[in-house]
Amino acid sequence: MPDGSLYAWIFFSAYAAAIAGVAIWSRTRARSMESFSVGTRTVSPYFVGLSLAANLTSAATFVINPGLIYLYGWSGMLGYAVATPLGIYIALVVFSKKFRSIGDRTRVITVPQWIGDRFGAPMLKVYFSLLALLQITFLVLIVVGLSMVLRSTLGLSIETALMVVVGFTFGYILLGGASAHIMTNTIQAFIMIVVAVIFLASGLEYFTDGIGGFFERLSAVGPHYGAVVNPDSLLFRDWFEVFAANFIIGIAIILQPHIISKSLYLRTEKDVNRYLGTAIVVATLFFAVLMTGIFARLSLGGEVLEPDVVVATYIVHEFPPFLRAVIGLGILSAGFSTLEGILVALSSIFANDFLRGILPERVTASEQWKLRSLRYAKFFLIALAPVTLLLSWEQILNPSLSVAIFAQNGVYGLFAATFVPVLYGIFSERTETRLVFTASLTALIVHFGMYYGEITMYHNNPGVTAACALIASMLVMLGGRALRRSVTEAET
Repeated sequence: MPDGSLYAWIFFSAYAAAIAGVAIWSRTRARSMESFSVGTRTVSPYFVGLSLAANLTSAATFVINPGLIYLYGWSGMLGYAVATPLGIYIALVVFSKKFRSIGDRTRVITVPQWIGDRFGAPMLKVYFSLLALLQITFLVLIVVGLSMVLRSTLGLSIETALMVVVGFTFGYILLGGASAHIMTNTIQAFIMIVVAVIFLASGLEYFTDGIGGFFERLSAVGPHYGAVVNPDSLLFRDWFEVFAANFIIGIAIILQPHIISKSLYLRTEKDVNRYLGTAIVVATLFFAVLMTGIFARLSLGGEVLEPDVVVATYIVHEFPPFLRAVIGLGILSAGFSTLEGILVALSSIFANDFLRGILPERVTASEQWKLRSLRYAKFFLIALAPVTLLLSWEQILNPSLSVAIFAQNGVYGLFAATFVPVLYGIFSERTETRLVFTASLTALIVHFGMYYGEITMYHNNPGVTAACALIASMLVMLGGRALRRSVTEAET
């Protein structure tokens, strides 16, 4: 066995043992649907902040998106590492406290439940719980990214790597739920910090001639590689694609069920400030890892690689065996951290919102329901595992440029459809259920209509179609409210 694989096996085995230990310990703390979904609310806000930072970045930032930046250059950095985080941070500060305080009053544990309770409409819970299934596309991105890293670091076949990723993660979340998720995310975040520093240090040689020398190197790659926009790219062709669309998506990103629901893990308003400060500082370091894509382009040279294999290739090319094993562990941590969050969120939504919405009240109001709902959440995870495996295998065989595009198309649709209902629910005292539903449905129609209908030159970029969908949804909400107000004034 090569030294690199030996080190990787040692590190991965130790990591797996530690995570399994936490899951088994957490099993006694996940005896109800609430504790499975949001934990016991006794975890330090700093740990929850680390968990959030890890969830915001994941394998997309450490493995997949650097490949797109490898292809398209500095414009990708400005879009994914500047505009998107700026939108995320502003939205976190604006939304988190209000979302937590409203959710705390009614003890909600999921985003669909929050929306349904806020508007007094049980069917909205069912609708948004079905929309949450779009997050499966992001599960696929993470599984594909992690499988490629396991293949290169542990020397496994891609089929075996897929089975290890899905089986291991689904297994320990079945045991521990959110209590395991927060603690394992904390361990993973610390490992990710170490790996982020290693990645960034690997590119210091390209700055020996200063910032100007660095951009000269980028310009040598191609005429637009070091430019603010890259008209030769498929994703960063102008200022709107680079800045506006990614900023809007950044704002909407926090409304993923496994992101905004982190604020429900906190006990007090004071905890929110500590949580946000920790998350923003650590996430900024993680987003900087996207520079690895540029470092890879400068280091590897030669024939342009497929974007999804860039980071794995760079690791083998650039680092000695021991560091390859450390980096592999960090990337696995990045992916597993978000994979866990999505699995907890989706299984909780299925049992708490979808089933409660379609089953008779006499069933869901019974004392036995609390235990049954936890069991149903776990059954959902068991059923989701083979679906994730099949979709991941399909993306490995037939990617559309990158698995990132497949994932963005799904989750960005969810962002756009959820944004206005949550925004309106937080900042308005009115409860116009039909208008909320219409605005959300408009977002879905615009996003998927532009993408699959190939409308405009931007149709291939899910970030742009989702940004347009979000704007259209907002206009429907504002227009509907204005029309209703004018009708009311006319009647009086």
